[in-house]
Amino acid sequence: MELLRPGLSAICARRVLHPQRLRLRSVSTAVGRNTQSRFTPFVKPPAEEPTSKPSTALLTLQPQTLHQYTDLIPPTEEQLSYANRFFAASNPKLLWTEAYFRQFPASPHPEVAFLGRSNVGKSSLLNAVFGRPDSRVAHVSKKPGRTRTMNAFAAGGERFKIAEDTPKWKLMGRGGVVVVDMPGYGKGSRAQWGTEILKYIENRKQLRRTFLLIDAEHGLKSADKQLLEHFRDKGISHQIILSKVDKLLYPRSKQPGPESLSNKLMELRSLCEDIRKTVQPEDWRGPKALGDILCCSSEKEITGHGLGRGKLGIDALRWAVLGAAGLDCDAHGNPKQAEQYTILEVEEEEEEEQQ
Repeated sequence: MELLRPGLSAICARRVLHPQRLRLRSVSTAVGRNTQSRFTPFVKPPAEEPTSKPSTALLTLQPQTLHQYTDLIPPTEEQLSYANRFFAASNPKLLWTEAYFRQFPASPHPEVAFLGRSNVGKSSLLNAVFGRPDSRVAHVSKKPGRTRTMNAFAAGGERFKIAEDTPKWKLMGRGGVVVVDMPGYGKGSRAQWGTEILKYIENRKQLRRTFLLIDAEHGLKSADKQLLEHFRDKGISHQIILSKVDKLLYPRSKQPGPESLSNKLMELRSLCEDIRKTVQPEDWRGPKALGDILCCSSEKEITGHGLGRGKLGIDALRWAVLGAAGLDCDAHGNPKQAEQYTILEVEEEEEEEQQ
């Protein structure tokens, strides 16, 4: 028998001693280099996590969900407290009541006007702004059109005692604002009221801003849209206030659940956006109107949530009044100097009117 060469004998010996290794190599070669061998241990793939729909965070009651600020910076809690203290510092005082614009006295104080449809809740809202919801500084009635004259009230500022024949605007010193409660328009109103209202809004030098009240339950009516168009054409400074917001957010006496309140806030946001499109139409090329919309209630009282104290949204409205009159505070709480006429200028105007 022929002897095997040393190298060949060693290979044959390994084949005999390790037959399994030979089969493994042949299988791996047969299936290819990039293919996994059938003898590779099986690893169970990780279980797929069940896919779920992304959850939408519920809206909660806070300034950015209640009001819509698109042009001005929202007030901080410190500024809301400043506005609250300003109106609480002194009792509001009726300065004058006039049916015709020509009868308005000259005055060195900045003025703001509140206007809206009859029975929109204007007088109730003003009583809440003055911090006197029970004393009823502005007369409240369930009958539409109860306010039949233009009524001016003093808010803030120094107070003086004057003689009976002295002009009533001298009751209030510097640092105050005159709030004018205008007659309502629409159902229950009279045609001449609208004429006198427009005379005042278009010609009063002291007027800084007109706050137009819209009922949150009913939204914009045709008369509101016509008035907004007139304001826009004349370049009259104005801002929308949604009244009776509690009727929308809290339709029942029971506190709504988180999901229900979130849905109501979404509905309120949609309403504000629709109104803003009317206030600031895209095709308008004239001066841009203020697009900020404040939502208030003279009935519902809310504490916390960064909304100030007292009735819902009232502190934000107070801050807007002070901002319009130039009586707001800076970041450190220091009041600004209001732009006012001098007493001499007012007396000169009175002399001209008498002549």
